[in-house]
Amino acid sequence: MTEDMRAYLDAPHERLGTHCEKWDMLERHFGRGDLIAMWVADMDFRTVPQVRDALVRRAEHAIYGYTDNGEEDRQAEAEWLLRRHGLKVENDWILYSPGVVDSLFFCVSALTKPEDAVLIQPPVYGPFYQAAKLYDRPLVKSPLIHDDAGWRMDFDDLEAKFAQGVKLMILCSPHNPVGCVWRREELQRLVDLARRHGVILVCDEIHAEFVFDGLKQTRILALEGSENCVMLTSATKAFNLAGLRQSSMIVKDPALRRTLARAIELSHASSPNIFGAIAQTAAYRHGDEWMDAVVEYVRENRDYAVEAFNARLPEIGCKPQEGTYLMWLDFNGLGLSHEALKDLLVNRAHVAMNDGLFFGEEGRGWFRMNLATQRANVEKTIDNIYNAIRSR
Repeated sequence: MTEDMRAYLDAPHERLGTHCEKWDMLERHFGRGDLIAMWVADMDFRTVPQVRDALVRRAEHAIYGYTDNGEEDRQAEAEWLLRRHGLKVENDWILYSPGVVDSLFFCVSALTKPEDAVLIQPPVYGPFYQAAKLYDRPLVKSPLIHDDAGWRMDFDDLEAKFAQGVKLMILCSPHNPVGCVWRREELQRLVDLARRHGVILVCDEIHAEFVFDGLKQTRILALEGSENCVMLTSATKAFNLAGLRQSSMIVKDPALRRTLARAIELSHASSPNIFGAIAQTAAYRHGDEWMDAVVEYVRENRDYAVEAFNARLPEIGCKPQEGTYLMWLDFNGLGLSHEALKDLLVNRAHVAMNDGLFFGEEGRGWFRMNLATQRANVEKTIDNIYNAIRSR
């Protein structure tokens, strides 16, 4: 990372008063506004300068009528995936949707019937549960295994539940919130298992750019036999563009793709936000240096947090996540109820983190901390938690 890029990321930039959920909505969500916002999964870093410039140029035109994603938008995304991930996709594989959560809902509604079961792997991102419940699909859980070695899939349980009639599985890769980067052999085993049982695999890869320690993100469509897979991705998480509402569903199989395209059309969601389309294409074309710097900055924050928690607060389970900019913290060692832990964080430490129960009952006693912020916020957060616990 160059010194200029570090200074660009390290500079605090006021977000209060910008209709920012992360900072402006603290009182609504936590009951008070004087908190360090370490929760919502967006970043406190300004995006790629060329993205800002592209948006300003388009805004100056002052006519913002109906728009569509052009071939150049698909080409920019395909080139990014090839350049950064070695994944070759055809432009016509790419469908657009307002967001990855919207895409989850399209997949469940279009690719399953009311009696078809949907499988998830808790603890996992809350909308995975909602996607099944919204459409009254039976929800099947195959919890991740957690031991001293970390987190892993339970393949025996997966196979048993696939055999019982699961129609669709929603996979998170890298996994939010536990931070696993699934290895290629694990994903290939899962794809093979899904094919054998006729299960459609919907893979949320929105955090795919944030992988650390020399690990490699295996894109689901890079695997043999991935025709039964739908890859969900977006520049919004990678480049801090979530408010602009743009994401992609990338699908090899023509029949699967036609079904999803029809679902998007029926929902009148096929016309993009003009600024989202412009921002995503500019990010994919010009964002390499910025992306490399942000990943390094987050990795440094992660290493600092792991060292600080382990040295000062060993009661809190803290291991370095392999991927995502989100740290999954185990507070159960404090011997407090979940409600008491929430009270300690909010009303004594003055820190806002995501409640572990948002990710399922398996998240009881856990909280998720967002590391995509200036180092000063990470330091202050850990200081506040330390002081709150030691002064009990």
